[in-house]
Amino acid sequence: MHRSTNNNVRSLAIARSQRNIPAPKESSSKPSTKKRKELTPATLSRTYYRRKEEKKTLERQLYGMNMQLQHLTRRKEHAKRRESVEVSKKKNSELRKSIRGQRVIFANTQSMISEFLRGPDHSTYEPVIRLGTDQRERHNILLAMKQQRLDEAIAFLTERSRYMAMDTEFTDLQRFQATNDDVCLVRFDIKPLRKAQSVKQAFEGVLKFSYNLEISISDLMGDITVRENDDLDWDSSVAQHRLVTSITHDIQVDTNNATFTQYWGDGSGPRVERAVGDELGLSVCNYVDEDALYPYRELERVRQDITFFVMIAKYSCHRSKLPAATHTTPGNTSPSSTISDCASSVSGRNEEEREDVVVATRWTCLRLRNPPFPLDEDIAAHIRDGMEQVGQAMFTAIRHSVNGQPMARRAL
Repeated sequence: MHRSTNNNVRSLAIARSQRNIPAPKESSSKPSTKKRKELTPATLSRTYYRRKEEKKTLERQLYGMNMQLQHLTRRKEHAKRRESVEVSKKKNSELRKSIRGQRVIFANTQSMISEFLRGPDHSTYEPVIRLGTDQRERHNILLAMKQQRLDEAIAFLTERSRYMAMDTEFTDLQRFQATNDDVCLVRFDIKPLRKAQSVKQAFEGVLKFSYNLEISISDLMGDITVRENDDLDWDSSVAQHRLVTSITHDIQVDTNNATFTQYWGDGSGPRVERAVGDELGLSVCNYVDEDALYPYRELERVRQDITFFVMIAKYSCHRSKLPAATHTTPGNTSPSSTISDCASSVSGRNEEEREDVVVATRWTCLRLRNPPFPLDEDIAAHIRDGMEQVGQAMFTAIRHSVNGQPMARRAL
């Protein structure tokens, strides 16, 4: 009985549990009772065009962003370029300012040199030549100072032309009135003589000019010039020239010079920097300060002092295909400071493109002393113009000698 009671209780519990169990869900394979929105062709078309428009909009936005990026990139490049240009402009401005400063300093130096040249008397820098009345003694005095004058001329011309081209013509001309009213002309010339076959050939023209100075002055100025000292020369390389030029019937010009010349053709002469070959010709002219035999007549005549250094030598220069240009700097000018490639040890050209050229280098100083008597301005201008023409006559004589044209020469 007890066993049957337990079975009944168990049956009642099972029945209760079964009543509380929810009904099983339907299989997923059965269609859902909830309705889904169907994709019709119209709906699909609207979606396609909407997305297409969105794509175009995004593409336009992308294109605009790319253009903006390119614009910003260009702005950055332009900014860099502007910065680079500004830096270059600043550097150029500083460079121009520096160049202007250097030119001002150079002009200041030129002013000092010009004012130095305007000094009343430079006789302290020139050898004082005093000659007596004895002919042998006069000659010995000149002969004793010959070598010193030649050495000083070589040193001066070497330094004066150190940084200059020797294969092109150059002229530096300065005319001024000194502080004591003397009229002065200072001139420096470099003249290549490409037609000259040798230094001796060109130097012959220098000798002809030096020993026939009275003829040159008469031909150029149209005034009669006579030589007062027709004495016999003891040595043709040392000579004195006492000249009197008649400008008018009552105006005369006194000139008293001593000339020293020397030609070396075997290499025994002094060595000149940048010059090549064994030949060298040198001529030096200085004015005589006092002459007891032929004194200056300063109360009656206008005194003219002449000083010049002439050197003829060969230089190795670039072969010229065109005539050399002339560089003239009138007034108080100075030569360029660029280093010449003529006779330079460093050159990018072949030896076949170089040739040995005879070159004449000359420095001249002409001084017309202020006379104690009144001098008409037209006559003074005539004398001044004649001073410059006499300087040119030397190169004319050299050209005649090179070209083989005859020119009268005083017998030595």
